[in-house]
Parts: sequence; structure tokens; C-alpha cells
Amino acid sequence: MTQTSKGNGVSSDAEPTAQELFLVEGESAASAVERVCNGHFQSVLAMQGKPMNAWKATRAKVESNALFEQLIATLGAGIADDFDINRCRFARIILLFDPDADGIHGCSLMLWFFYRWMPQLLESDRLLVANPPICELLDRTTLKRAYPSHPVQRDKILAEWNSGLPQGDSDRFEMRPYRGLASLGQEILYNTCVCPETRLLRRLRTQDALASLKVFGAQK
Repeated sequence: MTQTSKGNGVSSDAEPTAQELFLVEGESAASAVERVCNGHFQSVLAMQGKPMNAWKATRAKVESNALFEQLIATLGAGIADDFDINRCRFARIILLFDPDADGIHGCSLMLWFFYRWMPQLLESDRLLVANPPICELLDRTTLKRAYPSHPVQRDKILAEWNSGLPQGDSDRFEMRPYRGLASLGQEILYNTCVCPETRLLRRLRTQDALASLKVFGAQK
């Protein structure tokens, strides 16, 4: 994992000057996010490989893990009983992962880390997740476009677009799947995940961590 700085349901953010840290998967995703970040208040931390399951690990194992060692140092607030939220260098830590199965699992592993070792970040609404779009939908007749971040949202949009159309007219719709953050293109990535005025983030709280642990069967 290397760091680069560059430039609830929840709506768009206020306070764009507060420092933000994006946690992303790998150098390719990091490079894509760096290109659209505002270096005055946004930084990127790239992770190499899937994070360790820090929920079940000992403190010694977590602190000796290269990925978490750098993350802890970057945040600058310590962990566990030594964690001091007033020393944290970032007002928001944003999980930004690919919208696929590996991304969902990686995001969950990071959520477990924060819940186990820095729960104050969840309690203070400083841990958030961005949901990049899974595809671009295009109505070739009206040129209307949509960028759903979940299959349920995609199907709902298509159903709304199909409503009232003559049978067979749905062939006018086109769907272009995205494969990772780098495939989004700078404008879509910026507008949906990075720009405080247009992105949609969801705050992560204790109940999200508990639900995730239950889904993956990872409770103690």
C-alpha cells in the first residue's frame, strides 16, 4: 500500500475544505482517483491486495501488517485504547472500492478493521463509503443517461424508462458495464465519487459493521 496526495443515507457534502482520505484498491484505482482529486484537501491511500481480516487478529498482528501499519501511521491517531480521535488527520475517511464482489468484500474487511480498532470513527460519522456506478444506461432516442450503483437501482431505472413504451421499443436502451474505477472515465469518477458537490456518500455506523460481520459469518 502506498500513499499519494493529490490533487446518512447521505447527500452531497458541505465543508469541502475538511481533509479527506480515499482508501482504494491498488495503484490503477489510485492513479484514476488522483487525477481528479483536489490536492488541497483530498489524499489517496492505495492498498495492494485484499486486506487482512483485522477483526479476528491480535493487535500485534495488525500493527505488523504492512497495509494496516501504513494506514495507522497515515491517520496519526493510534489504535484501540490508544486511539485519540482529536489527533486524526482527516475529517472524512472514504472507502472507494470497485463495484464488484471483490470490492464489496474488500470494503467489508476495511469496515471490520475500523470497527474493531477505531470504532470512534464510526460513532462520529467520519467513516463513509462511496458507491461508484456499475454501468452507464443510455436512452438512444432521448439521449438520457443514468449511472446506477446497484443492480436493483439499474433495474428500477430501466423499468421506469420502459413504462408506457410500445412493445419492442426497449431496444433503444443501451447498457455499458464498468469494470473497475479506472474504466469510469475522469468525468464520471469525479462527479459520482469525488466531487463534494455532486457525489453521494453513505455514512458507515456500528450497525453496518455488525450487519456485514453477520453476512460474512465473521463474528467472534
